Amino acid sequence: MRRFFTGKRGFTLGELLVIFAILIIVGSVMFPFVKKASAKNKRIVCANNLRELGLASYVYAEEHEGKFPPTLKTLYDEHYLADERLVDCPATKSVGTPGAPDYIYTGGLTVRDPSMEVLARDKASNHPQGGKNVLYVNGAVAWED
Repeated sequence: MRRFFTGKRGFTLGELLVIFAILIIVGSVMFPFVKKASAKNKRIVCANNLRELGLASYVYAEEHEGKFPPTLKTLYDEHYLADERLVDCPATKSVGTPGAPDYIYTGGLTVRDPSMEVLARDKASNHPQGGKNVLYVNGAVAWED
């Protein structure tokens, strides 16, 4: 039994161009949403890094008469931080290191200081769209515009 193909096979060039145009339009509409979600994700990772720094600072303070470490580098050097990526904010282009972290740390504080005293915060350049994450002495991390 022989079969003959009587219909069209495949797509025409015109149909492919229409599909391609639709994909470009949908992509251009979705791009701002994807970019905003990416920025928010980086902000959340940055806040989580500060939360981890706060926990390490409290463990350090527990073992040092209630005094927080003098620098973030101290936390890393004395093995309270297992990963040096915790001092790097992913929202920046530069890579933070224990010696030059992406966070501003307030040394000389103790666990007895006011709970809303700022222990560490983002550098101004960390989030170009504005705002910053802030770690307080009480361990809370908040976003401030």
